[in-house]
Amino acid sequence: MWTWSRKPKSVWVRGEDEAAGLMRRAGCAILARNLRLPMGEIDLLCREKKSGTVVIVEVKAREYSEDDRVRISPTANINHAKQQKLRTLARAIKKDPKYRDAPIRIDAIGVIFAKGRRAPVEIKHYIGAVRDES
Repeated sequence: MWTWSRKPKSVWVRGEDEAAGLMRRAGCAILARNLRLPMGEIDLLCREKKSGTVVIVEVKAREYSEDDRVRISPTANINHAKQQKLRTLARAIKKDPKYRDAPIRIDAIGVIFAKGRRAPVEIKHYIGAVRDES
Protein backbone atom coordinates (compact mmCIF):
# COMPACT_ATOMS: atom_id res chain seq x y z
CA MET A 1 0.00 0.00 0.00
CA TRP A 2 1.19 3.52 -0.83
CA THR A 3 1.58 6.11 1.86
CA TRP A 4 1.63 9.76 1.00
CA SER A 5 3.45 12.28 3.05
CA ARG A 6 3.65 15.97 2.52
CA LYS A 7 7.15 17.27 2.55
CA PRO A 8 7.32 20.23 4.90
CA LYS A 9 7.79 23.59 3.21
CA SER A 10 11.30 24.97 3.40
CA VAL A 11 11.98 27.84 5.77
CA TRP A 12 12.32 30.35 2.92
CA VAL A 13 8.97 29.32 1.36
CA ARG A 14 7.26 29.60 4.74
CA GLY A 15 8.93 32.99 5.22
CA GLU A 16 7.65 34.22 1.86
CA ASP A 17 4.15 32.96 2.71
CA GLU A 18 4.21 34.91 5.99
CA ALA A 19 5.61 38.02 4.28
CA ALA A 20 2.93 37.90 1.58
CA GLY A 21 0.24 37.68 4.27
CA LEU A 22 1.77 40.62 6.13
CA MET A 23 1.82 42.74 2.96
CA ARG A 24 -1.83 41.87 2.20
CA ARG A 25 -2.86 42.86 5.73
CA ALA A 26 -0.93 46.14 5.24
CA GLY A 27 -3.13 46.96 2.24
CA CYS A 28 -1.01 45.71 -0.63
CA ALA A 29 -1.88 43.61 -3.63
CA ILE A 30 0.63 40.88 -4.44
CA LEU A 31 1.57 41.34 -8.10
CA ALA A 32 4.18 38.55 -8.31
CA ARG A 33 6.14 36.08 -6.21
CA ASN A 34 9.66 34.98 -7.13
CA LEU A 35 9.67 37.22 -10.18
CA ARG A 36 12.68 36.27 -12.29
CA LEU A 37 14.37 39.00 -14.29
CA PRO A 38 17.64 38.75 -16.26
CA MET A 39 19.52 40.49 -13.43
CA GLY A 40 18.00 38.60 -10.50
CA GLU A 41 14.84 37.65 -8.67
CA ILE A 42 12.31 39.68 -6.69
CA ASP A 43 10.83 37.74 -3.77
CA LEU A 44 7.58 39.73 -3.68
CA LEU A 45 6.36 42.48 -5.98
CA CYS A 46 3.45 44.37 -4.43
CA ARG A 47 1.40 47.50 -4.97
CA GLU A 48 -0.03 49.60 -2.17
CA LYS A 49 -3.73 49.94 -2.88
CA LYS A 50 -4.04 53.47 -1.45
CA SER A 51 -0.91 55.17 -2.80
CA GLY A 52 -0.20 53.04 -5.88
CA THR A 53 3.43 52.65 -4.75
CA VAL A 54 5.12 49.58 -6.18
CA VAL A 55 6.95 47.72 -3.42
CA ILE A 56 9.83 45.32 -4.01
CA VAL A 57 10.12 43.08 -0.95
CA GLU A 58 13.25 41.14 -0.04
CA VAL A 59 12.30 38.31 2.31
CA LYS A 60 14.81 36.68 4.65
CA ALA A 61 13.82 33.80 6.92
CA ARG A 62 15.70 31.81 9.54
CA GLU A 63 14.92 28.94 11.83
CA TYR A 64 16.41 28.65 15.30
CA SER A 65 16.20 26.03 18.01
CA GLU A 66 15.44 26.91 21.61
CA ASP A 67 19.13 26.24 22.44
CA ASP A 68 20.55 28.81 20.02
CA ARG A 69 22.04 31.59 22.11
CA VAL A 70 22.96 33.95 19.31
CA ARG A 71 20.13 34.89 16.99
CA ILE A 72 21.15 37.07 14.10
CA SER A 73 18.41 38.98 12.34
CA PRO A 74 17.59 37.40 8.98
CA THR A 75 17.85 40.82 7.33
CA ALA A 76 21.52 41.08 8.38
CA ASN A 77 22.26 39.18 5.15
CA ILE A 78 21.17 42.15 3.04
CA ASN A 79 24.69 43.41 2.45
CA HIS A 80 25.93 46.16 0.12
CA ALA A 81 26.03 43.85 -2.93
CA LYS A 82 22.45 42.68 -2.29
CA GLN A 83 21.31 46.28 -1.89
CA GLN A 84 22.90 47.15 -5.24
CA LYS A 85 21.14 44.20 -6.87
CA LEU A 86 17.79 45.32 -5.40
CA ARG A 87 18.36 48.83 -6.78
CA THR A 88 19.11 47.34 -10.21
CA LEU A 89 15.89 45.30 -10.02
CA ALA A 90 13.96 48.45 -9.05
CA ARG A 91 15.32 50.28 -12.12
CA ALA A 92 14.25 47.35 -14.32
CA ILE A 93 10.71 47.43 -12.86
CA LYS A 94 10.58 51.20 -13.42
CA LYS A 95 11.19 50.61 -17.17
CA ASP A 96 8.04 48.48 -17.43
CA PRO A 97 5.24 50.65 -18.90
CA LYS A 98 2.83 49.41 -16.20
CA TYR A 99 4.98 50.87 -13.45
CA ARG A 100 6.76 53.77 -15.18
CA ASP A 101 4.79 56.48 -13.38
CA ALA A 102 4.47 54.72 -10.02
CA PRO A 103 6.72 55.46 -7.07
CA ILE A 104 8.90 52.45 -6.18
CA ARG A 105 10.08 51.44 -2.73
CA ILE A 106 12.30 48.57 -1.54
CA ASP A 107 11.30 46.92 1.74
CA ALA A 108 12.75 44.00 3.68
CA ILE A 109 10.89 41.49 5.83
CA GLY A 110 12.69 39.26 8.32
CA VAL A 111 10.91 36.15 9.58
CA ILE A 112 12.13 33.95 12.43
CA PHE A 113 10.76 30.48 13.08
CA ALA A 114 11.42 28.18 16.02
CA LYS A 115 12.36 24.64 15.00
CA GLY A 116 9.32 22.40 14.98
CA ARG A 117 6.78 25.25 14.96
CA ARG A 118 4.80 26.34 11.93
CA ALA A 119 3.99 29.89 12.99
CA PRO A 120 6.77 32.48 13.09
CA VAL A 121 7.98 33.68 16.48
CA GLU A 122 8.98 37.03 14.99
CA ILE A 123 8.28 38.96 11.82
CA LYS A 124 9.69 42.43 11.16
CA HIS A 125 8.88 44.72 8.26
CA TYR A 126 11.47 47.32 7.36
CA ILE A 127 9.76 49.91 5.15
CA GLY A 128 12.16 51.61 2.75
CA ALA A 129 15.01 49.35 3.91
CA VAL A 130 17.03 50.05 0.77
CA ARG A 131 17.20 53.62 -0.47
CA ASP A 132 17.65 54.55 -4.10
CA GLU A 133 21.04 56.18 -4.64
CA SER A 134 20.43 57.50 -8.14
